Amino acid sequence: MSVHLSELESLSAAEKNDLIALLLESNERTDNRISPDLRFELLGPLVIRYGGIDIAPSAPKLRAILVTLLLNANRAVGANELLREVWDDAPPRSAPATLQTYVFKLRGLFRTSLGLSAEYVNNKLLLTYSGGYILRVEPEQLDITEFERLVDEGTAALRDGRHELAAECLHRALRRWRGSIIHCGHWGTRTRAQIVRLEERRFYAQMLRIEADMCLGGHQEMVSELASMAVENPLHESAHALLMIALHRSGRTSAALDVFRDFRRRMMHELGIEPSVRLQSLHMALLSAAPVLGDRRLTSEMLLDLITAPSKAA
Repeated sequence: MSVHLSELESLSAAEKNDLIALLLESNERTDNRISPDLRFELLGPLVIRYGGIDIAPSAPKLRAILVTLLLNANRAVGANELLREVWDDAPPRSAPATLQTYVFKLRGLFRTSLGLSAEYVNNKLLLTYSGGYILRVEPEQLDITEFERLVDEGTAALRDGRHELAAECLHRALRRWRGSIIHCGHWGTRTRAQIVRLEERRFYAQMLRIEADMCLGGHQEMVSELASMAVENPLHESAHALLMIALHRSGRTSAALDVFRDFRRRMMHELGIEPSVRLQSLHMALLSAAPVLGDRRLTSEMLLDLITAPSKAA
């Protein structure tokens, strides 16, 4: 909208007010809205995508600050907490001033890369709040949020017996991951704990996705993947239970029994305890060729509950 200064004199007060409102609305549309193309990706090495380009900083401490803020997106992170996370619980005396410099650099990155005003970045995107900072992110801009949503939807679908939907959601969730996070930087204590929780959530999603694929008949295809997971997690009982079920349904009951024997030997040697009642019940069901083992509609949890019930009653 273009208005010459000489034309303003002929406008009424109401028309001038309308013009001011239009100009303010136009400015708000162009300056106070982040492009939906902006994405923050944490499920792997840190990536900030905008217009198909990664604009994430390369400096390790800047990346550490960003990762900490993104793991706590839309929540205030105290300056003292950031200092501990970035400087390993032993920040130098100059660290508070250095932290402010790093935040200034991050705001500058957002301004120049996203074409936003300093006022918008400071007040709407990376805010100073109560002795700390908040990074405001829309749910669709953060891969962690999408991952968690898809895992929750897949879990609910699997529980309700909607196996195709469960498999679709869980496959989509796991495709969000581009690699391990834990080895992508030097993390503070709290950040490392949050990353470990995410990695555990990834493993949980992998197990559920295998469950869904097995319920759709993909037992043979899952054997090699489950065998690898069992090797990587030698004391993880659920992974071994799934492997035993997949082997049995693939016509390899003898191999399934070998998995139990090896797992039991490992538990006794390393922990001095027997496998759980549920896994022992699965072993007994395999020995007796219980027909229920072939019902692919049952997830491993449902199956183990069924075959363990008599043992509990006894």
